[in-house]
Amino acid sequence: MSKLKQKLNSSLGAGYPAILSRKRGLLKSGEDILFCKIDGCNRKHYAKCLCHKHYNQICLYEYREKYQKKWRSDNKSRISKYRKQYNFNHKEQIAEYQKQYQQDNKERKAKYSRQYNQTPAGKASMKAKAQNRRLALSDLTKVIIQRVYEANIAKYGRLTCCLCFKPIEFGDDSLEHLTPLSRGGSNDFGNLGIAHFSCNIKKGTMTLEEWFEKFIERIKL
Repeated sequence: MSKLKQKLNSSLGAGYPAILSRKRGLLKSGEDILFCKIDGCNRKHYAKCLCHKHYNQICLYEYREKYQKKWRSDNKSRISKYRKQYNFNHKEQIAEYQKQYQQDNKERKAKYSRQYNQTPAGKASMKAKAQNRRLALSDLTKVIIQRVYEANIAKYGRLTCCLCFKPIEFGDDSLEHLTPLSRGGSNDFGNLGIAHFSCNIKKGTMTLEEWFEKFIERIKL
């Protein structure tokens, strides 16, 4: 028995001949040619009863997965710092990609949202958001809202959008937080305004400065 076979037998045990498929042939040293155990593969044995290709695909893949998982676990702060820096350096590209993705996948996102909202996790998430919203608006009184509407009419002469400066028709008005609650805004009188419902939705979580910086060219004063 050749040294190679002895080594394989010692590492694989008595079941080695059944595990490793062989084809007779002679090398210069007189040893048998050993082949990969994968059915249909005629490549020569490399390690662990596999040829070089399947060894890389199976064994090294498992090793890489295990190593990468450990590396990610040990370098969470480093990865987080890199991602923040990358996002900061590529803000425009990321925003453009996200905008394009949303346009191309509207139906898919809507379908996913409907499905998710029917799951226990989705229902819990919606309930938590509604509760947080109620808590955030708990100190907003009718007196403050009335003052905001009166101040808007006194300033512009009629009810006018504080975002696009165009008149607001009845039923299209909405209360606008100039600095969103999610970004540290409050329900104080100075942080409130009246806006078109569509402008309010479009502004989203932008601050007033960010809004004017982005849409100043579209706003006709």
